[in-house]
Amino acid sequence: METATHYWIAQAFILILYVSTLMVYNRAKKEYVGGKIGAAINLIMVFVAFLFLADYVDYFLSTLLPLSEDTKFSVKILFRLIAISVLAFGGLRFFVSKPTADTLTQSPSPAARPSMSATGVAKLDSLVEEEMALSAPAPVPSPVPAPEISGDATVVVQEAAQAKPSLGRYEILEELGRGAMGIVYKGRDPKLGRLTAIKTIRFTDDFDEDQVEKIKEQFYREAEVVAKLSHPNIVTIYDVGEDLELSYLAMEYLEGESLEKYAERGSLLAIRKCVDVVAQVCDALDYAHSRGIVHRDIKPANIMILKNGLVKVTDFGIARATATSKTRTGVIKGTPYYMSPEQISGMKVDGRSDIFSLGVVFYQLLTGELPFGGENLAAIMYQITSVPHDPPTKYNPKIYKAGMAILDRALEKKLEKRYQNAKQMSDHLRLLGQKLDEVKAKAKKQERPEPPANSPEPVTTS
Repeated sequence: METATHYWIAQAFILILYVSTLMVYNRAKKEYVGGKIGAAINLIMVFVAFLFLADYVDYFLSTLLPLSEDTKFSVKILFRLIAISVLAFGGLRFFVSKPTADTLTQSPSPAARPSMSATGVAKLDSLVEEEMALSAPAPVPSPVPAPEISGDATVVVQEAAQAKPSLGRYEILEELGRGAMGIVYKGRDPKLGRLTAIKTIRFTDDFDEDQVEKIKEQFYREAEVVAKLSHPNIVTIYDVGEDLELSYLAMEYLEGESLEKYAERGSLLAIRKCVDVVAQVCDALDYAHSRGIVHRDIKPANIMILKNGLVKVTDFGIARATATSKTRTGVIKGTPYYMSPEQISGMKVDGRSDIFSLGVVFYQLLTGELPFGGENLAAIMYQITSVPHDPPTKYNPKIYKAGMAILDRALEKKLEKRYQNAKQMSDHLRLLGQKLDEVKAKAKKQERPEPPANSPEPVTTS
């Protein structure tokens, strides 16, 4: 009796072990869909499943068919052989998958290009680096005399084509930068032949599983609305999609740099240039707000200045998709320095929230300092909601009183005292810009005084 009890305890333990193993690998399968890691996990799961059947199939068969012990033993051996065969022959793909001569001499079709999978951004990074290494200029060989070809001969030229990593239908060319939500790549649309900036967002890494689908749905809905925005100061969104668990936005590719570089002491823009940059951002915000779209994440990293001086605002819609969701760690994504008092208080936000954030950016562009700081998140939030900012002339005495007045109004903590729309702020900024131009022109005129009207004409000699 005791031996039978030990037997059934052992069987129950083995059953729990099998079920636990399958659950673990099933969870891993969701994280690593596609690629070699995903294929290996699938192979192991099939192998374990057949081992499970080999150990427990006789219990199920006994209830259905009156089989002898020898038959049951044979069935169990058969399942074990199948398990070993699956592991052996399935594992061969990891050792013998070498390119043939035909694949090296033929150009791959778009469908044959490697697709970005949920194996993660690290795999895509390695593919990009490998592609850049392959595209490096090769040493030029010494010229070899070309063989003589008869007139009837046909010459076939074959070139080795290297497949580029891809995300959706876009070829990945190189990495442009990394942000709080993901990585931005330089890509190319093979259908239209145009360059694109592709921003990737992997929600599964940062948000709870029960929220991911809701966040994705909100993200795609917001992206669809933002894609309809057409303004010279707003980055155009071409496409939004998902390659397995990696969501992405395909946007117009811009040659320029973000304002992060010009928000630090030692690399500040001229005051007149700052006024023009912020006025252009106001134009973008006024256009978006008039269509019911609030950015929610205005900061130097999301504002680009192109080589021709044009300013572009990026990342419309992304902040709204994640605004009501908590990350796995409970930490706010991105930086809190540019948040408005109503965002911190959890109130419903409108365009005036973006104006406050833009006021923080304007302050930083003029001084190289943040108006609100602190050693931790709680201290920063308290500063934003309760403590007045230092006068910007403390850091830059060249700022005019009119500029200080614009800053003070944009950074008002009470909504009713703040600019009620971005156009009001834009109008004041452009008026300030005109005054600055007049002062500059007047100063130049004083540097070169005109000669008196009764002064003799200069005499020239030949």
